[in-house]
Amino acid sequence: MENLTKQQLTLSRIQLIADISQTAQCNPQEFLVVMSLISELASQALTDEHADALYYNGSTDDTH
Repeated sequence: MENLTKQQLTLSRIQLIADISQTAQCNPQEFLVVMSLISELASQALTDEHADALYYNGSTDDTH
């Protein structure tokens, strides 16, 4: 349960950073910093099991 709460907090932070960056009209350098922050937070939120599922678990309905 604690792990889920930690993930929810991290995902909330990621969403806040993404929302702010969309409305702030960042220059390219600031945008790269924002994407780096989002990437770092996301990697902390995902366990190895979840990260593997993200990259290797495709939908069975997808014919591509």
